Parts: sequence; C-alpha cells; structure tokens
Amino acid sequence: MRTPAQVGFDLPMPNFSDCRFGPREANADWSAIIHQGGPVRAFSRLMPALGDVLSEAEIDAVIAHLRTFCSDARWPRGEFNLPLALFTEKAFPEDEVVWRTSFATEGPADIESVFTYEKRFGPRGQIEIKLPFASVRQRSGTQAGFGDISVAWKQNLYANVDTGWIFSLLGEVVLPTGSERRGLGGGSFVFETHALFAKLFPRDVFLQGQVFAGFPARSRLSEEVGLRMVFGKTFAEDNGWGRAWSPMIEVLGAQALASGAKTEWDIVPQMQVTLSRLQHVRFNAGARIPVTETSERSTVFLFYFLWDWYDGGLFQRW
Repeated sequence: MRTPAQVGFDLPMPNFSDCRFGPREANADWSAIIHQGGPVRAFSRLMPALGDVLSEAEIDAVIAHLRTFCSDARWPRGEFNLPLALFTEKAFPEDEVVWRTSFATEGPADIESVFTYEKRFGPRGQIEIKLPFASVRQRSGTQAGFGDISVAWKQNLYANVDTGWIFSLLGEVVLPTGSERRGLGGGSFVFETHALFAKLFPRDVFLQGQVFAGFPARSRLSEEVGLRMVFGKTFAEDNGWGRAWSPMIEVLGAQALASGAKTEWDIVPQMQVTLSRLQHVRFNAGARIPVTETSERSTVFLFYFLWDWYDGGLFQRW
C-alpha cells in the first residue's frame, strides 16, 4: 500500500489484493468510476473522469489488470450479485440486510414483515437469519407479534463469470418461536433444503432459480416442494452509469406432499430500483398474483428495502 506522501493525498486507497473486496465488485461498477470519476458512485472528486482520455479497450485492460491482484479464484465475482427478487433467493453469498413487507388484500393476515440479516464467511459461505413479525386478524381480535425465526447457511459450489453460471446450496431450520395459538407460528421445527442458481446473459439480462423442499418435524404437517424462477433485465440511467432499474417477472410453484393437494402457481411482476448513488441501498415492489386456486387465495402486495452493508453505511454515499 502506498503512503499519503507518495500519492499526494490522505484518502485511503483501495486494496485490490484484498479478496474480500475486489471480487465482489462487478466490472460495470469499476468501469463507471473510470469513465465518470469518483462522484458517479459518491466517492471523492480526486478520482477523475477518464472516459474521454482512455479508450474502451484501455479501460477494459485496466480492469483486467486489477482482477489479477486477487489470486484466489474461489471468490464469486460481483456480476453474480444480481437484483434480489421478492421471493427467489440469490445464489451469490452477500452481506445484506433486507426488510420485506407484504399486505394481503383478503384473509387473516393484514401485514407481515420479515427482517433478514445476511453475513458472508470466507469466499463461498454465508449465514442468514430471518426474524418475521405479523399482524393477524382473528375472531378474538387482532394478534401481533414475532413469528418463527429461521437460521440458514448458504454455500456456493460453482461460479464462473465466463460461462455466466453460478450454483449454490442452502440449508435452513425454521424454529417454532411464534405462537401457533395466536396464528403467528407453525408450531413445529421445519427443515428446508434449497438449490440456487443463476445465469447471466448479454445486455444485463439474467435468470435466477430456486428449487426447495420443506420437511416439518411434526408428522401432521405436510411436506412441501417448490420451484421459483425470475427473469429480468437491468437498465441504467445516464448512458448506463446512473440509477439502475430492474424489471422482473417471477414465477412461483408449490406442491404440498399430501393426498389431494393441488399445485399452487403464482406470478410476481416487480421492479427494483437503486436509491443511493453507490447503489448499495435498493427498493423493490410488486404483487403476488395467484394463477391457480384463485378462489382460495388473493393477491398480495409486497415491497422491500435492501442495504448492502459491506459497501457502506446506510446513510453514506447518497
């Protein structure tokens, strides 16, 4: 690392040899800063805009050289840190906080929120903790409180930016911490397994998928299998350097493994948008619309706020 006397200013320099930092950044983010200068991502103006000085080939060569500083190929690249869908889990291990809220148009649950904390461990691991809170209407009145907390571990198994594929596994335990009597919990431990994948396509088009199965510890509860798929594309303002918009369409399928149970299918149109200039705070909103069993299920409106806390503080880089 060079000293302030060597570089001529006292701002900390990024350490591109630190594999905890470099690989998680996508080429597009570095390209934006080289083209437009530090302020495009709310960094210092001491980083000049070089888009009129360097050719595209030269900028690509600079980024390729920076990629050589981390020699550990186990770290998945930031290109796989795709927009988070409202239901489908990402295959990329991340450091994020997500607050997700849903409003049912009919039925007993008026409002349900889930606070999710995710922390990365090493190149490929991640722990995830979910804390749900719900307000439920019952004959005795409205019940509000915490639901069933869950703890999960995500392990990335394969990530290759050249082929555009990433694949991870996730194991989750749902704890019966919510009151079943008050309608705030399921009353049983549930063990879940998830296979997660994503595919990158040209022009910022992407596909993400999740296959899962749930196994309740109480025999009277049904086991469940399901599929979630999301297809989307990211558009960025200011010739590709500014605020990013990601329209997505999600397809959800779930089947209880019980006699006579029918497969439930839903579609979830949604839009994610970056809020901060650093793009580490994002918002997504959409609606879960039943396709089957519509007489028993109603449309649910959802939104979330996402904070990638590793990149910066919640109120920084705006």
